[in-house]
Amino acid sequence: MATKRKLEPDYEAKQQQSDGTTSDKKVKQNSANTIETTQSETIQVGINETSSYKYIDTKGKFSSAINELNDKIKDGKTIALDCEGVDLSRFGCVTMVNVGTKYMVYLIDVLKIGDSVFDDGLRSILENNTIEKLMFDCREDADALFHLHKVNLDGVLDVQLLELSNRIFRNGYTILGSLEKCLQKFLSDDTLHRLKKQGRETMLKTTNIWKDRPLSESMLKYAAVDVLALFKLYNTFKNRMTHNTWKAASSLYCNNKRSRARTYRDGDAHLPIRVRDIILNIMN
Repeated sequence: MATKRKLEPDYEAKQQQSDGTTSDKKVKQNSANTIETTQSETIQVGINETSSYKYIDTKGKFSSAINELNDKIKDGKTIALDCEGVDLSRFGCVTMVNVGTKYMVYLIDVLKIGDSVFDDGLRSILENNTIEKLMFDCREDADALFHLHKVNLDGVLDVQLLELSNRIFRNGYTILGSLEKCLQKFLSDDTLHRLKKQGRETMLKTTNIWKDRPLSESMLKYAAVDVLALFKLYNTFKNRMTHNTWKAASSLYCNNKRSRARTYRDGDAHLPIRVRDIILNIMN
């Protein structure tokens, strides 16, 4: 036994030299487990136009994705943002935060990874007023992020407000238009609308679908469309309102629900009066 104990260290050292299993390599292996590469998937966004998305469902993939995203927006590039969840608001849950540029969307699975995504880099992007974020009806997203995850969403440019600016009522209520209807009405190519419609049909068949795992390819594409479509609609509507007016109205819109006491998730389909007044006063 004494002889065996003496020989074991020498044997282990020889094995490390022969098979390359050194402490340095172990460090690299641990690092590889921390940062994972994610294969991107192609999505059709027009007749001859494609973009990509990545599904981020582990901490390692998130570390890589947040580094990529920060690199893409360091020159002040506008991004787009959307949340998925069940009863999305303070009364429900956020299961995904989807964010990206017109060429790459990161579908971040909060349900699988956990709240660490916010403190590990996502919060600093969402709360940064200088990083402008295209959204479509940001109110419940902002409410859920703030009350469930203590994230104070800022820097929003809400595309829904651009769409209704040409039909705003000076007296009475202006009915808000949905993203799906805007895609159908204002984009000449129906590629994105078809993907949106397919996902919507799946959602109608399954309750709480955004809590189901694994997510199907059609639902991942649906989530990506909610981000990528905003760049298309922005190009259609961008001349309808000055940037300063749009940003001021969007800021108030973003704060509309999260700033007040609520006892249930209301389905308000009308433009808030204070937001309407900002648009009208500056447009006059």
